[in-house]
Amino acid sequence: SPTFDAGRWAAQWRLPLLTAGHYYREPEFKTTVYAGPTGRELNSFLALLHRRFHWTARAAFAFSQDAHDFHRYASLLRLDRSLLGAPNFTNPRSLYSDPEEAVQFIQANGRVVYIYGPLKTLQEILHLAQVQNMTSGDYVFFYLDPFGKSLQAEEHREAAKPWQSKENQDVEGLRQAFQTVLIITCHEPQTTKYQHFQSQRILRAQRDFGVVLNDSLREDLVAGCFHDGLLLYVQALLETVREGGTKQNTKRILEKMRELKIQGVTGTVSIDSRNDREMDFDLWTMADTESGEYQVVGHYVGSEKRIKWTGPIHWKKGAPPLDNPPCVFGMNVSSCGKGGGCPVFFMFCSLVVRRELIPHQAVWLFRSHCSLGKFLHVQTVHLAVFHTRVVLTHPNGSPGFPHPC
Repeated sequence: SPTFDAGRWAAQWRLPLLTAGHYYREPEFKTTVYAGPTGRELNSFLALLHRRFHWTARAAFAFSQDAHDFHRYASLLRLDRSLLGAPNFTNPRSLYSDPEEAVQFIQANGRVVYIYGPLKTLQEILHLAQVQNMTSGDYVFFYLDPFGKSLQAEEHREAAKPWQSKENQDVEGLRQAFQTVLIITCHEPQTTKYQHFQSQRILRAQRDFGVVLNDSLREDLVAGCFHDGLLLYVQALLETVREGGTKQNTKRILEKMRELKIQGVTGTVSIDSRNDREMDFDLWTMADTESGEYQVVGHYVGSEKRIKWTGPIHWKKGAPPLDNPPCVFGMNVSSCGKGGGCPVFFMFCSLVVRRELIPHQAVWLFRSHCSLGKFLHVQTVHLAVFHTRVVLTHPNGSPGFPHPC
């Protein structure tokens, strides 16, 4: 790619290279600054999600070979064990050629699943998954859609309703299946500054160059990121010159760019130690299960490494699924189900003070060691004689009380 070749030449000539498009991070690209979305920042976002929902054992990544840039995403999306705080975390990945192959891989390798590919293929995967009873809440599917194409309106699809399809006749079934699908996109600023930039970009392209541009997140955001990256470079250059340096002081200019933080048309602009933009991302979920409309429920702020939650995630079983349920993966699968009954044991009993509970109320938590289908669901029982509440709870969060999401 041009970016790949330019990155090598820029490093050899010791010149800063600014780009907001395709992301290729090689060790020798020491003078390349990526002002747009990067896989590194997306991994940081995913790590926060995994820590929040206690997914520290495994996740499966399925990439479609139909996606023109699947090689790039397949190589970049690797959840960092150090970010997760889980040294034994595994993330099997597959390049699938058809939906059946993807479903087989998912069944064998994960319950927390990331899918990248055309929306049509995702719909086919979800249709097959529903037939296999994989959309009842034991799985969660994250659809990686950096520029939100699946959420845009088209001839046969309303905006924010990615489950609508002209090919699949079972539209109602797809709507129900998509309740287990969360969509990750780049964050699109909603500021007047960004909206003005959008309109001016389209207007000036047609007026000055006779080029008609579309109003799309991909084009608007990449252009805005490049604009903001250039502003950051100019400010770093001015400060370098003010200190007695020159434009040839590439090392010092890059140091300045890493130190600075400015407000651009795309929001806060800052880069990390590897010269990658600390980009923002959004998490979408089906907020209205009746209409099937998706809304943003989480905004990941890259410069702050935190998620701003704006709404709840409606888990089908009231809580996030387990990423590594007993008797599904691992060495002891063959021994599961033997010996008759389903052993249940105490995990702990303690006095807990929470917003949802009365202070000093005893809470008993049990955990099942059977197959996922036999996991105990929430039933709240008041034992008046002991003034105690007994809660049978899902290990990832108590469906009886509001989960953090």
